[in-house]
Amino acid sequence: MTLDSTADLHSERLTVDSFLSQVLSLEGSSGTSIVHDAMRYAVLGSAQRIRPILALRVAHMVQAPVDLALRLAASVELLHCASLVVDDLPCMDDSPYRRDKASVHVKFGEATAVLAAFGLVALAARSILETPGHDEYRSRLIEFQLALLRSMDCSGLIAGQALDLQLPRTSSPQSSCEISELKTVPLFSLAVKAGSLLANLEANEKALLNCFGREFGLAFQMSDDLLDGELASPEPFEEKLCTLRAAVRPFGAASRPLEDLIDYLHARVSAARVR
Repeated sequence: MTLDSTADLHSERLTVDSFLSQVLSLEGSSGTSIVHDAMRYAVLGSAQRIRPILALRVAHMVQAPVDLALRLAASVELLHCASLVVDDLPCMDDSPYRRDKASVHVKFGEATAVLAAFGLVALAARSILETPGHDEYRSRLIEFQLALLRSMDCSGLIAGQALDLQLPRTSSPQSSCEISELKTVPLFSLAVKAGSLLANLEANEKALLNCFGREFGLAFQMSDDLLDGELASPEPFEEKLCTLRAAVRPFGAASRPLEDLIDYLHARVSAARVR
């Protein structure tokens, strides 16, 4: 990636972080302050924000209203953070750390962590519609709200976590791919939808973006697996990056910000391999 591209990522993270802080400030009351504190702890701080950044870059590419795309992108990130709180619980993956700090259940206790996760899911769904204005897009916002809620049902994130719990740690590559399809892909597909839903697109453009969202989610998971030493060869990852580039090529020069994100995935793996 170029220096300008890296600076753009940092700037976009700041934009997303600021908006998330605003959304979270609307939540909570004196009777639930500890839960609200846990929600803020789960969301704010060090994070890649790759899903909302993806949504914003798609919105710019297809000329969708960026302010509304940011609202939808933030809801995806809230849902993602809720899923991490649940994943880290002792009854799930039992992870004591998340994003270089104690997991929410370690910091606040398991009961508060569960309530915070529920609170984040509710806030993610509510925040899509509660901000006033843009009545002309209300039906599409409702459509996105339904898509967000469906992404975590028993055919999505919940199914992925259930499968993850059932499989041994030495599961086959095919099983790992199935888990990625259920746990990782839905939120990346949702992020692309957040950026593109409010644009006027042709059917073939929608199909290309749907493909891109799915493949980007798989590529992102592959990059994590390579960094963790859980993927033996980088070749499937490299092939996935080629598929991603092909999916955005028809959008021409406007796709450059998405190509930068593809380069970002490649760079984070390449840098680790050099070390």
